[in-house]
Amino acid sequence: MVVIGLLLLPINCGILLWMPRLLGDMLDTLPKGGTTEALANTCFLLLGLAVAEALTRYSARKLLVNASRLVEQSLKDEMTVHLQRLPVAWFDKSRTGDITSRMTQDVELVRFVMGPMLLHGGTTLCLLPAGMVLMLQMDVWVALASLTALLAVFVSMKFILPRLHKWSKKSQEAIAGVSQQAQEDFAGVRVVQQFDINAREQAAMATKNRRYLLANLRLVRLRSLMNALMHSSTGFVMLAVLLVGGHQVITGRITVGQLFQFTMYLGLMTFPLQILGWTIAMIPRAYAAAIRIEEIFEVEPEPQDGARPDLRGAIEVRNLTFTYPEAEQPALEDVSLQLEPGQKLGLIGPVGCGKSTLLSLLLRYYDPPRGTMFVDGHDVLDLAPSSLRQLFALAPQEPFLFSDTVTNNITFDDDLIEFAQRDAAVAAAALDQDLPQLIDGIDTIVGERGVTLSGGQKQRVSLARAVLSNRLGMLLDDTLSAVDPSTERRILDGLHDNRRGRTVIATTHRLSVTANADMILVLDHGKVKERGTHNELLQRGGLYAKAWRLQTEARALETDRDEATDESDGGSR
Repeated sequence: MVVIGLLLLPINCGILLWMPRLLGDMLDTLPKGGTTEALANTCFLLLGLAVAEALTRYSARKLLVNASRLVEQSLKDEMTVHLQRLPVAWFDKSRTGDITSRMTQDVELVRFVMGPMLLHGGTTLCLLPAGMVLMLQMDVWVALASLTALLAVFVSMKFILPRLHKWSKKSQEAIAGVSQQAQEDFAGVRVVQQFDINAREQAAMATKNRRYLLANLRLVRLRSLMNALMHSSTGFVMLAVLLVGGHQVITGRITVGQLFQFTMYLGLMTFPLQILGWTIAMIPRAYAAAIRIEEIFEVEPEPQDGARPDLRGAIEVRNLTFTYPEAEQPALEDVSLQLEPGQKLGLIGPVGCGKSTLLSLLLRYYDPPRGTMFVDGHDVLDLAPSSLRQLFALAPQEPFLFSDTVTNNITFDDDLIEFAQRDAAVAAAALDQDLPQLIDGIDTIVGERGVTLSGGQKQRVSLARAVLSNRLGMLLDDTLSAVDPSTERRILDGLHDNRRGRTVIATTHRLSVTANADMILVLDHGKVKERGTHNELLQRGGLYAKAWRLQTEARALETDRDEATDESDGGSR
């Protein structure tokens, strides 16, 4: 497509350069006894050339612009594939708005420049040398005068281009900041309105918009100067042609028709030069955008290789100490545990004690030190990350839901899943009791990130998703933090019935969730403070026993309060 489009450009330019020659010859012939027939033949020939020029121009433009669109689509597809292969750790320190800006605006800018650059650049490269050769054949002095004027313009542009590059990069970075701020404000509109921080967010957006405006104003100033120079080139060149060419006509060295050809050739060359100047002015922005795109491709993707054995779910952790990049204190310190397939492990501790970190390491969202974490005797660093993630189903505290139906968020639109399987998972997550309250039941659109659902409902959608996955292991990361005690009880019963020999690791603040676990670890500041079964820990009378007593008393008070409320409501009726 590109090759054909580029091949059409010289044909188009040849036609364009032929037409001034015909007109110039006709102007010289008519005063010397030209005939009406000759004039008509020339006009018909010019008409045919005009049609041919229009067709070749249309075809070349269509092919080259379409090619740039295909490149744009291919680049977006490659970026999507690459981004989905990047480590989770990279996304943790990257801004979503910035990534979105690179994938949309930056790619579009590269595409936008690519098409015109091929079209107008190719046209200029064909017209300029050929036109100069033809002009030199007619008169060297007029041709040199024209070339000198053009060179003066291009030399002046040399000083503008570096500044264009600098401020183009600043502009791209600024628009990415605006995109990020807008995304955060819109996603967190409830927080903004609830806590009345509209002024704060408006000020932040105004600051980022101002930064973008200043960078853009500088760009506009530089591009305007570039365009002014390119457009002024027409006047400079025409002045040179009239001064030198007029003198050559007066002295009889060239004819009026040849002077007309000069002016036509210059018109043909200056217009693509002006367009090329505009394109050149855009190149620094496109270059800055290309660098931002390349920065994403330079990020090493998550390793796809590694052993892919049949895993059963036996987990061993040996003296694990892990510190997040750029963190000063370890998130986990000297943690050891052993879990056989089909067993349940409970992780208890305050916020920030390292519970979720342990799950992230097990899934290789972050890599643990070698020789510290094993699955079925295999060091997790020797296993393909996809193998680990296919072994475990994760139900996080803050699940991500797609803007789709409840059922598609559970099944991921898998046609192989039977309704009975789906409904069993929904019942195990105690989500069935909420479906009648939804507009379209299980086919209700949940909105962006599940905005129409409560926190507990979103957690149970995620839990049903994990149950339905039928993987050998389930990782429950404080999954029941937003459900009430009665729903929690039903879920725990449902999970117990649906375990079917699954290995389960549950992190929680609610000790009732892990009371039936085969092993419980109590973590504090990344260290294991206690370990044992529920009964063993109660007998020791340590941190776990104290927390259990407090939660039991709190639950009893809550139950008494609910019963008193029910009796009061019954008496009033």
